[in-house]
Amino acid sequence: MDFRDILKLALKEYEDEAKRLLEGLTQEERRFMPSAESHHIDFAIWHSIRAEDALLNYGAKESEQIWIKDEWYVKFGIPAADGGGRYTINQVKDMPPLAVPNLIQYYDAVRKETLAYVDSVEPKELDVRSPFERLHIQFPGITKGQVLSHIVVETAQHLGQIGYIRGIIRGMES
Repeated sequence: MDFRDILKLALKEYEDEAKRLLEGLTQEERRFMPSAESHHIDFAIWHSIRAEDALLNYGAKESEQIWIKDEWYVKFGIPAADGGGRYTINQVKDMPPLAVPNLIQYYDAVRKETLAYVDSVEPKELDVRSPFERLHIQFPGITKGQVLSHIVVETAQHLGQIGYIRGIIRGMES
């Protein structure tokens, strides 16, 4: 087994669990916020998908994000430049309602592109500095390989949040 297989296993595990956690939730449940200063499931899943899209396409492939290229921002009614990073609590509360089928379709489009990149990337390319390095913001000195690693960390973090919020709503056996 090489790095590609391990990465694809991690991404598949996340995908299956994210879809399971969304299954059957009402819009009201997906918008439940455990505290006045936290976020809801819709935000967590949307942000996770947006982050993967931006990390993959800007940070590794150096290409246009699916969010923009396929006009997902129009389908969600959220500005094209939004990625959910550094959102205020009011921005989270004021997010338009998100349809689960749209979330899943956007997620599937991003994940398809992520897996295609994982299958095609040459290992030596993973040591190349990411364009994020030029921004000198969140990711100084990051390589394309570290970008792929961060996709796993980012998505896993938000999966835990989604599972936690669902557990608050429906209990541990949900």
